[in-house]
Amino acid sequence: MNKLLSYFFLILILSSCTTKVREIDYSKAPKNAKELIARVNSKNKIPEWLALKGKVNLIKDERDVTLNINIKFRKDSIVWASISAPFGIELFRTMLTKDSVYYINWTNKTYFKKPISHISTFLKADISFKEIQEMITANPSILKKAYKFNLVEDTFELRDKQATYKVSTDLYRILNASILGGDNELIYEFSDFTDEAEFIFPKEFKLKVKSVENFEVALTYSKIVFNEKQKLHFKIPSSYVEAK
Repeated sequence: MNKLLSYFFLILILSSCTTKVREIDYSKAPKNAKELIARVNSKNKIPEWLALKGKVNLIKDERDVTLNINIKFRKDSIVWASISAPFGIELFRTMLTKDSVYYINWTNKTYFKKPISHISTFLKADISFKEIQEMITANPSILKKAYKFNLVEDTFELRDKQATYKVSTDLYRILNASILGGDNELIYEFSDFTDEAEFIFPKEFKLKVKSVENFEVALTYSKIVFNEKQKLHFKIPSSYVEAK
């Protein structure tokens, strides 16, 4: 369970690079999938620094646990996260850089350091640091493909055989998506958006993975801080044993 919690925030969809689009007239509704994708990707803004605090709820194998989470992020550099029990006792800490994954389990006094490819092995999907930071900062891009384009109630919908995206008609942010990959399905949802310091960011994030091991994760942020430098402490005690 702890190992799964340490990785949940790293799970993301395969996405294209963010496309910079100039002189978009947002007062007019997009006419097709290409125009909508351009608007969504143009709204993607990744802060230099990001700090998130809140609750994480994980459901797996009929077990339901809620813990405290603290995430710190520096653009193109580091994703750091700490998970604590309800009374503030830290259970484990993890850190991701462009080439490595670090993990400390305070409960059983173990640690590991592995190459970034370890995450791909764990998720059974190729990923990059860039794609990870897009999901952490709620900025997933949409892969350019031949989608069917529709207006469904108050959301735009893009759909093909492998993916469905629903996009806000006013914010041009992804509200939810379903991605198929072989026998696996990933579903994610962003909600309760706040507009602060030129960043449109969701206070709630839900993720569901349907695979050999099904699980659900729900994040609710109580504190969001943009572009304030953070301390990223990560020191492995010399007495800790390396996990295999």
